[in-house]
Amino acid sequence: MSIVVHKNEPVDDALRRLHAEAIRENIFNTVNDKRYFIKPSEKKSEKKRAWKKRKRRSRSAKRKKRNKGN
Repeated sequence: MSIVVHKNEPVDDALRRLHAEAIRENIFNTVNDKRYFIKPSEKKSEKKRAWKKRKRRSRSAKRKKRNKGN
């Protein structure tokens, strides 16, 4: 990953582009994930918890959509 700073470009704009590129490539998430070891069982429970949260939100959205028509 590299960012070219143009001749008359402010450094702040270049840093903003660098930050956006890092987000696009998921660098921050990777660093946070590798900061310390997470047991496989904890990863599994976190994945299950995230699935439940997504499911609960989708059910809530469906319910709101259904009630909005009445």
